[in-house]
Amino acid sequence: MQLALREAKRGFGATSPNPRVGAVVVHEGRVISRGYHRAFGTLHAEAQSLKRLPQGRAVGATLYVNLEPCCHQGKTPPCTEAIIQSGIRRVVYGIRDPNPLVNGRGLQALAAAGIEIQGPILEEEAAEINRGYLKFRQTGRPWVTLKWAQSLDGRIAAATGDSRWISGPESLKLAHRLRAENDAVLIGINTALADDPQLTVREVKGRNPRRVILDAHLRLNPEATLFRAAAQAPVFIATQPYPPAEKTKLLEDRGCELIWVPQMKKDELDLGVLLDELGQRGILYLLVEGGSRVLASFIRQNLFDEIVVVTAPVLLGGDGVPATASLGIERISQAVKLSVRKQKLVGQDMASWLRPIS
Repeated sequence: MQLALREAKRGFGATSPNPRVGAVVVHEGRVISRGYHRAFGTLHAEAQSLKRLPQGRAVGATLYVNLEPCCHQGKTPPCTEAIIQSGIRRVVYGIRDPNPLVNGRGLQALAAAGIEIQGPILEEEAAEINRGYLKFRQTGRPWVTLKWAQSLDGRIAAATGDSRWISGPESLKLAHRLRAENDAVLIGINTALADDPQLTVREVKGRNPRRVILDAHLRLNPEATLFRAAAQAPVFIATQPYPPAEKTKLLEDRGCELIWVPQMKKDELDLGVLLDELGQRGILYLLVEGGSRVLASFIRQNLFDEIVVVTAPVLLGGDGVPATASLGIERISQAVKLSVRKQKLVGQDMASWLRPIS
């Protein structure tokens, strides 16, 4: 099962809205094949691992898979049929698939065909690798990771707004790796105007995420750098309903899609509605890179699942830009409480992965 999970990780950034799945075929104690779901629309992990084997080679073997095999026709045939036809004797699974079209039916179909079922196995690890998929099946919304790089005293930029580069080159690679592992990356219009970023993957190998800009008044420049890669990495602009037709046409002509989102209050879009819209577009993993007002909005509305913060050994002082805008916290008892999941030294910087304590 650990091998199956390792295979599943190879699909990071490419499988949504499908789950990340790996499969391993074992016969008489030896691994004879393995596979993973490479991208949405391609063969599922189980079918891929079985396709690699000569006819009859899987008879009597055991299939390990981190997610219950599907039993419905989608872009590819049901994996349960391929498993049954292969002669597999036993299937060991990590967790059940909460998809209403599956949700135990895949296991029932296999058992009805006389295949031995064992599981769940390594349930916590299997759930972690598909945390975005599981959340989407429960809520219709993506898994939201807030990410920023800060100084030791919690500043993401100097007083002038200069932020390049607080952290070191190793941390820049980490940032690009996170982009590659997520389906979309989001920033606010102020960050877009100040930095004119590409928001693509360049420092590591990986797939470009879709780019999402919060822009209530359509202030984004149609000549912005991020439009240069619009064909490889689509651009979404979240804006308030009924935007000016002339501005809309200029931006849509550059290949972007406008998502109408109501305002909760002046200049602050309803992020919950935006997450619903992104989920409908197949985005299961969303990386939020800032700026401080955007980060604060996600935190205040309790719409984040994880924080990745990189702390560099530098000091910027009280005039610097804080990591988040005001959260309205007046007492320590009101503090947003987090648990540290992991910490890692990245060059001279400390990267921390945190999640809210419910």
